[in-house]
Amino acid sequence: MKKVLLVLSMIFFLTSCMEQDTMSLEAGEFPLGSWTVAGWQENGFTLERINKLPDNTFGYSFKRNGELINRANSGWCGTPPIVTADYEGKWRVEDDVLKVEMRFWGGNIIQEWRIITSNAQTVTVELLKSEYKFD
Repeated sequence: MKKVLLVLSMIFFLTSCMEQDTMSLEAGEFPLGSWTVAGWQENGFTLERINKLPDNTFGYSFKRNGELINRANSGWCGTPPIVTADYEGKWRVEDDVLKVEMRFWGGNIIQEWRIITSNAQTVTVELLKSEYKFD
């Protein structure tokens, strides 16, 4: 009996020390922090974790209090060189969906995101809903 208990204790100890490769909305690991847009897919995009959003780079900074910064085009023109601006917004989690509401140069954006894949540095997001309300 002591050997079985010892083996179970060792298994528990080793598995509790293993590093997790995925993040979850429930655990609060994502979306907190700063993320730059690393690429676009047909129905979503990939975000890469960074320490601070660089100037003139698309991305998001999520804060614990439900506030966010959306760094996006500063105006309607998309011809390079692109100049970005920071727009305020808010975020919340409902079930397995991240809901974001944020400003952009022409009004408001309301989006719903689902996490497809994730690890400590990269998150792939499926864009479930995207609604633009112009001022």
